[in-house]
Formats: sequence, structure tokens, C-alpha cells
Amino acid sequence: MICRQLTLAPIAAVLLLAGCASDPAAGPTPEKEALTTPEVATSSGKVQAFMLRGQVTIGHESRSIQPCGSTQQYWLHLPAGDLPAANAVAPRGYEPMYGEFIGYLEPAPAEGFAADYHARFNVKQINLLSAEMRQGCQQPPRKTRAFGNEPGWSIDVAGDTASLSRISYPTQQQTISSRDIRSGQHVYKGRNFTLTMTQAQCNDTMSDALYGWQATLDWQGTVYSGCATLGATDVTQHWVGRYQGHSDLGATVLTTTLNLLPDHSAVTEYSYSDGQPGLSEKGFWQQAGDGKIRVTMAQYQGRRLISERLFTREDGQLSTRQEIINGETYELGENGLTLDKLSPVQP
Repeated sequence: MICRQLTLAPIAAVLLLAGCASDPAAGPTPEKEALTTPEVATSSGKVQAFMLRGQVTIGHESRSIQPCGSTQQYWLHLPAGDLPAANAVAPRGYEPMYGEFIGYLEPAPAEGFAADYHARFNVKQINLLSAEMRQGCQQPPRKTRAFGNEPGWSIDVAGDTASLSRISYPTQQQTISSRDIRSGQHVYKGRNFTLTMTQAQCNDTMSDALYGWQATLDWQGTVYSGCATLGATDVTQHWVGRYQGHSDLGATVLTTTLNLLPDHSAVTEYSYSDGQPGLSEKGFWQQAGDGKIRVTMAQYQGRRLISERLFTREDGQLSTRQEIINGETYELGENGLTLDKLSPVQP
């Protein structure tokens, strides 16, 4: 079959559309197990779960998230156990909310309500979902924080310092001497305090927000209980940038440009030195372990086509030797594909 004879990804994609477009693309399999490590297994391999914050819409026919500062939208796939609580805080009429989630991206299914999106974000854990904080995207990402009412208190964790605020009391600080970070529980300790955060749904009695952590604070012998959220910074943003490489095909030189955007969307553009029409792919990216990134393309020239490249970063370059297209693996020529990071990123 002609599809198996291809060695260069852009050419493979062109011929694949012409000769293999009728082959059905396998739909993604959502990860259903509990989040036990920063890495999660997907239908194409392990990736790093990350924090995604944005405007959220939840309704019968639409569940989506639009990342902060972006026009991109992803279908939002919530665990069945979290749906009732999420629906309970969602306003009527598809009004947007502010949300923070830990999860990962996969190609959207070919059918159903999610088929109109390039990708779906599979939620491993809700960090925060609030109909009251609709302007949440206009604020910088929050630090790790626990809080409660009756009496009102809050504690912020920033670096090696824990800062406790209470009504009618001055702010108190202690140095964090130890941290025990594991799946489902975070414990911070100092000389006279222990903050324990346990993964579980939590509702603030003073608002309609849903939080992903319950908290217990022992501060100098006084015990407080309430809710908590993890710091909402996406720690994988160091991959964001514009990358470019050149391949000599003999009769022409192929230039490959890869844009990795802050909202985790990705665009690959191909141009030729002999004036052939340029080509483009759209998809998403996510970290796949230390020094590796998985780039998945979901649309090729506006048509559904699932392709994946696993890049390794070394000395500022991204390199890979293979591409998977609709489940088939292809070699990227004798030398593979190497991309140099350029600046700035182009949306």
C-alpha cells in the first residue's frame, strides 16, 4: 500500500490524504484512572498532566474551556464523579464560569458534540470552578492557598514561606521546613504549623465555588479546616516558542515551522523553495517527560488527520526521527527532523 512507502512526513500527509483518507482514524481513549503521578497514560503514550485555566461553559450539549488569553476552545471531558458537583455550580443558559483543571489533551472524537473541536481536555482533577470569579482570567495565576470560614482564615504557600491571615489578627509567617508531595495529598510543615491538603471535592460555605482539595491547618495548636487550591501556574510553558528547520529534498528545500502557543495549541507550516503551495497542520502540544514534548496534529489542510511526533530537546533544538499518522509509523528520512528555536512565537 502506498501509505507504507513514505519516509518524509509532509509528503506522507499529502499522499495519505489522497490514497488513505477512507481509513477510519481510531478515536482517543480517555484515561479513567485516578491521577497518581505527574505523568498520565494516553492512547499514544505518556504525557505530563498540566494546569489549564480559562473560561468554562457547561451544559447539556456543550462542555468547553477557552484558555485564558486565547480564542482557542477545547472540549472539556470531566470525570463522571465530578459532573454532578460541576453541574450544581454551573449557571443556567450556558453562562461562562472560571475554571482551573489538571489534565491532558487528546484528539477529539470523530463523532458527537466534541467532534467540532480540535482536541478535548481530559480532566484528572478540578482545582477550582466558580461562577462568581468570571474575571478570573484577568488575574495572575494564584499560589497554593488554603482557606476557611467561621472564623475566616487563609494561608498562602509561596516558596519557602507560609503566610496566615485571619480576621482581626496581623499576618503571621513561618518558614516551611518540609514538604511531602504525593498523589492525593500535600503536607507542608514548619516549626509550629502543619498544613494538610487532601484531594477531595470541597465547597466554600460563603460561595457557590467548587474546589478540588480539602484542607486542615494546625497553626500553633489551633486547628482550622476548609478548602484549598494548588498553584495555578502551568509549569510546562517553557516549551512555548517558534521552531524552524530545513530539509533538502533534492529538487526543493522544505522549511518546517512549528509554533507552540501558550494555550497548548500547535501549528505546523510547510513551505517549499521552488514555489509549491504551502501546507499547514493544526493541533496541540504537551510535555511528555523530562526533555521531551509530544506534538499532535488533528487537522491537515482543514481535514481530520491525526499525526504525532515525539520531540527531544537538546541545546535549544527539537529533534525526532519518526511520525505516527493515523496509527502508522513512518521514518522522517535518513536524518530525521531537527528544529531550531526562534523568537518570538507567532500565534
